[in-house]
Amino acid sequence: MTLHSLLARISIVMIKQLLVLSAASILIGGGGFITTKAIADQSTLMAQNSAPQTEQREQGSRQRRGSKFERLTGITDAQKAQLRQIHEASHQQIDAIPTAEQKAQIQAIRNDTKTKMDAVLTDEQRQQLQQSSPSNGGRGRVPKISGLTDAQRSQMREIRSASRQQMDAILTSEQKAQIQAIRNDTKTKMDAVLTDEQRQQLQELRQQKRQDRQQRQS
Repeated sequence: MTLHSLLARISIVMIKQLLVLSAASILIGGGGFITTKAIADQSTLMAQNSAPQTEQREQGSRQRRGSKFERLTGITDAQKAQLRQIHEASHQQIDAIPTAEQKAQIQAIRNDTKTKMDAVLTDEQRQQLQQSSPSNGGRGRVPKISGLTDAQRSQMREIRSASRQQMDAILTSEQKAQIQAIRNDTKTKMDAVLTDEQRQQLQELRQQKRQDRQQRQS
């Protein structure tokens, strides 16, 4: 799991609420008038609109993890439940690391990335991208889109690469170290749940995932 993939999971609801409150502060400071109830109503509406998308991303991520674990020999329901709990706990810890301002910056980068990718694609391809985004879990990978030309693939890789670099630059060295520590702890806890054979299989799956990622980026 890359730093970019971890960052992409940050709650959109919290970001949009922050933007609403910031806009309210500007209006009040400029001599305008906005009530507390209006702020709350607008924030609630934004949260309701973004919640289905957030849930879709979370569901897609859970499905991918479940599919990976299903491939482990002799995996039991109890083991899968433990692994899911470990993953969810680590994600909550990681989500708490960035500040509200950093989360807003990350969301702005994601929005800009989507705009640039849309400009590269045809109408039909944009529709495929939109349909694939929830199952993609916001992980920053280029989804499978039919009819992509070599030029389009190259442009999309460049856009994704630039997005990853921008996101990586947002966190401090201390925050990155905290995230890495959580990742290491998560791996240790997962290994403790699995048998020796299952750990070996999981390691092979991780290596294959890294190789696939490198091929997409090359």
